[in-house]
Amino acid sequence: MRGNATKVGLWKRTSFRSYHVSPIMDFPSSTSESTEYSTLQSFLNDKSSLDEAINNFISTPDSSSTEDKLIRSWDALGLTASQTAADSESQEKLVSFLKALRERDTNVGDVEGQTVSWSSLPLFGRQIRERWNYDESAAQKEEEAANNWANANAFAARVTATASAFDSSDPLDFSLYAIWALRAALEDKDDVPEATVRAAAMWILYAGEVLRKQSKDQRSYEGKVAQAGNKYPKKEWNGFEMDRWRSWGNRFGNISEVSPCEETKDIAKKAKRHMGDLANC
Repeated sequence: MRGNATKVGLWKRTSFRSYHVSPIMDFPSSTSESTEYSTLQSFLNDKSSLDEAINNFISTPDSSSTEDKLIRSWDALGLTASQTAADSESQEKLVSFLKALRERDTNVGDVEGQTVSWSSLPLFGRQIRERWNYDESAAQKEEEAANNWANANAFAARVTATASAFDSSDPLDFSLYAIWALRAALEDKDDVPEATVRAAAMWILYAGEVLRKQSKDQRSYEGKVAQAGNKYPKKEWNGFEMDRWRSWGNRFGNISEVSPCEETKDIAKKAKRHMGDLANC
């Protein structure tokens, strides 16, 4: 029996602000100047403890509205994640920060007529989706953009690995983003740039176990949001399935052998190997 279908909303920008020109994730130019951003930098650089960082992060010294405070906070976290190397200890520190923040029952204020606390991570999922952009051609030309995209996917994967399984209301569940990344790299076309393959591999390396479990239990999504890519027009996939999981493994294996790029071969080989390690999960 298939898992419960998940409805996914698409979010639009509702305000006009100055944005960084970025082919991957667009953040307001003021994000790197915010108190929330500097708080996260201090924490990652071991200049403050976890508790100190949380206290500084949730404080609101100005007269910002609740929504502005939340947007500024999540943008700071998203920008920091995209700038933090995918395989670094700092990525794990960011995940521990988010998990600790989830344990804070401190009120933020009112959002859409309801009083919310930090423990529910209000607007977190919405704001991450707001910034989740990818320009493949730009990533091919700019190494920094490619790195940022891999880092962002690694963070989302690490966060997803901590989420409640099959709970679409869990703000830390970004499983659908895994399908998007894997579909772009493995299901749409044969000639795929390294940046796209690397981003997909992050999901296998850092959330592979939970993705395989969802594939075994056939977690599905409503509509066409998780449909098969262009290479598989006859597949009726609408989420995670073992048939799809096996096709991902086969494609990683193929890329590891035929790609003209050594970096792409290496990351595809790592992903393929890790999928093999998960065979009994």
